[in-house]
Amino acid sequence: MGTPKGGILATASKQLNLLTHQYELVQDAHTPIFGLVAGYGSGKTFAVSRKAVCLAIANAGYDGIVTEPNHPLLIQILIPEMKEALDFFGVPYIFNRSEMIFYCQIGGKETRIICKSLENYDRLIGVNAAWCIMDEFDTTRADTAYNAYLRLLGRLRVGNTKQMVIVSTPEGYKAMHRIFVTENDENKRLVRARTMDNHHLPLDYIDLMRETYPAQLLEAYLEGEFVNLTSGSVYSNFSRDAQDVSTTIAKGEPLHIGLDFNIYHMAAVVHVMRKGKAHAVAEITGGVDTPAVIKTLKERYGDHPIIIYPDASGGAGSSTGAAQSDIKQLKQAGFSINAPRRNGRVKDRVASFNRALLDPMGNTRYCVNIEQCPSLALSLEQQAYDKNGDPDKSSGLDHILDAAGYFVVRQFPIKLKPKANQPKRWS
Repeated sequence: MGTPKGGILATASKQLNLLTHQYELVQDAHTPIFGLVAGYGSGKTFAVSRKAVCLAIANAGYDGIVTEPNHPLLIQILIPEMKEALDFFGVPYIFNRSEMIFYCQIGGKETRIICKSLENYDRLIGVNAAWCIMDEFDTTRADTAYNAYLRLLGRLRVGNTKQMVIVSTPEGYKAMHRIFVTENDENKRLVRARTMDNHHLPLDYIDLMRETYPAQLLEAYLEGEFVNLTSGSVYSNFSRDAQDVSTTIAKGEPLHIGLDFNIYHMAAVVHVMRKGKAHAVAEITGGVDTPAVIKTLKERYGDHPIIIYPDASGGAGSSTGAAQSDIKQLKQAGFSINAPRRNGRVKDRVASFNRALLDPMGNTRYCVNIEQCPSLALSLEQQAYDKNGDPDKSSGLDHILDAAGYFVVRQFPIKLKPKANQPKRWS
């Protein structure tokens, strides 16, 4: 279709056949600071990309900004959606991948859509823009997100339709709550949406979420509500009585070892698989660096096949300061490696761990030999949330839990993606 003329935001909303909350996001062109807080699977990024193109058309000749929490989300999620949205509206563009900028031709004027990581918002300080959209805002650290909001709001200095748009799943009382609830005023509008508002999702999607997440997270991720995510134990499904086993390592059996990289605080948890269940049977704490842990593993388990499930960030740096990465050292030591290119969300890792400890049917897929893994058991029992709703790292309990968690989330992942035959726009 050709580029729509006149009343672009309202016209586009009707053409896109949007859900109610998506319609409110796309058609509202007058609220200076607009927020959408919505549960999983509510079609946020689909609406964000279409809103971005509508704002670009309404502000021909002026720059606009779209952010995701980090660079991989830009590449994997936002950029493909932006290309589809621009094609839908018939907007000619050239995408510069190195700059992460869409150079669009709108009304005979070059109009840039600048796509950046919110983690690096300082790189946008020199841009004078007409509009800014920040997607999955609250998944960024609260202080980073709020400072980015203030700084980028100050860059909206030009254009015909100046607007700041903030979209996210609710992640507790973080930056989005502060902006739209604590500091609410006449310049702001907040729209809430629930996962069940999206009737295009597979029938079992919500049931799977209910089976996966604890009640506190369901209120946020299903209902789109701000709730307190900082109280209680992180691993609430752990019980010494329920999870304790006497399992030991059998001769020559494969070992699955979760590994966390931290200089002088290297941690590893050794697992064996028995009838589809993972048994934590040994642990290493206080390791000096990667070579030291490699030496220990070879001395203790040299006659076993070993699969390492490391912190994925170890692929880029080194706990020794050497030129080789930690993961490369592990490969050169002869270990098999199970690692994605990037770690997933911490909350998803915690949810996977809790579900492995005890699922809604009362089944346990993760057991612990508490006598052989005392630090792991203690940490599962005692780790709490910090003031930002993240697992507390100040107590030192996190290293051994991260190590075990990297194994658990890859062995027992949570899969909440809609089925392949579902319309992509509603994912």
